[in-house]
Amino acid sequence: MRHTFTILMLLIIGAFVSCRSTKKFQASYSEDKPLFAAINELNKKPGNQKAQDDLRILYPKAIERHEEAIAIYKNGGDESKWDKILSELNALQNIYNSLQATAGTFSIVTPKNYLKDIEETKQDAAADFYDRAQTTLVDNNRESYLKAYNYFKRSSEYVFGYKDTEKMIRDTYEKGILYVVINPIEDDNIFYSGWGFPDARYRPQDYQESLVRDLGGKSARNVAARFYTDREVRRENIVPDIEVAIRWRNMSPLRSIPSQYSRQVSKSVQDGKDTSGHAIYKTVYATLNITQQTQTVRADLEYRITNINGRRTIDNSIISDEVSWSESYATYTGDSRALSQDDWLLVNNRNYGNNLSKGDLLNNLMRKMYPELRRRLQRSIE
Repeated sequence: MRHTFTILMLLIIGAFVSCRSTKKFQASYSEDKPLFAAINELNKKPGNQKAQDDLRILYPKAIERHEEAIAIYKNGGDESKWDKILSELNALQNIYNSLQATAGTFSIVTPKNYLKDIEETKQDAAADFYDRAQTTLVDNNRESYLKAYNYFKRSSEYVFGYKDTEKMIRDTYEKGILYVVINPIEDDNIFYSGWGFPDARYRPQDYQESLVRDLGGKSARNVAARFYTDREVRRENIVPDIEVAIRWRNMSPLRSIPSQYSRQVSKSVQDGKDTSGHAIYKTVYATLNITQQTQTVRADLEYRITNINGRRTIDNSIISDEVSWSESYATYTGDSRALSQDDWLLVNNRNYGNNLSKGDLLNNLMRKMYPELRRRLQRSIE
């Protein structure tokens, strides 16, 4: 039994070594593919002479190519240089790890471990972005706070918690926040006859509150801003930086010319019984005379975004859209029994020619315009 167990363990170990030896290493850069082809060949056949010769030639060339690129990036001044340097160092470390996992390669070349270089580069990158942030703060305005905020974040991404970056990230973000008040949506009574009466079904404050909520409210994450209604600003004694005014500017009715057409209908109905008591059916006919009209109302919704401190207009534009609906009614001649339930609805339609209520109209228009209004506000307040 013990002998059997020993054989089983040897088979498992052998299978593990076999699986490990068939691992294929991937090049980080296309220029390194010939080198990795040699490494992979030696991983399968350690004694392959051609692969050994290729490794001796290709390895120093790859090291030279990556290190020359690193030297060039180090002399550059752009912010992306650290990512480029780390990409090159990670490629070099990938070569080292692949050689380390391939038996016999250390006797052919002497690879370098770049982990220390990678960590030192991260420290240098963190220091560079920290210094950029401190330099930016000298301007002492919102733009500089937000720029410094991004620099401190980049610093902490390279080395988490570098110096006091976590505190500075919080401080600069708070100082860069804009306080935005969205005022009530006004209509100026720009309605033609029939739409001027109050209608509780349209509640402009609902859309005002939806904008505040959808833009992030007091905890917006996509932009350094806090959004409030005018009521919240007064209640919380907030001094806003940005004011958003929204107003219905125009509403134009466009009524179509009524169209008329006729439609004949028929139905099989019971018309008594025969002498045996069985039902007798006959087909009855009627003609529907239908009048149809489509109404369209076009409206303009103006928004204005103002920097309160400088009384500077950030954005001022109009969103336009329209809603349409059709109405029909009918009269008939002939046998009323031929009419269906839908036909009777047309005949009994008492609302023909009546306008939509002010509430229904504004709700329909606002539902169509709201997504574009929200998108424009979000784009303008950054």
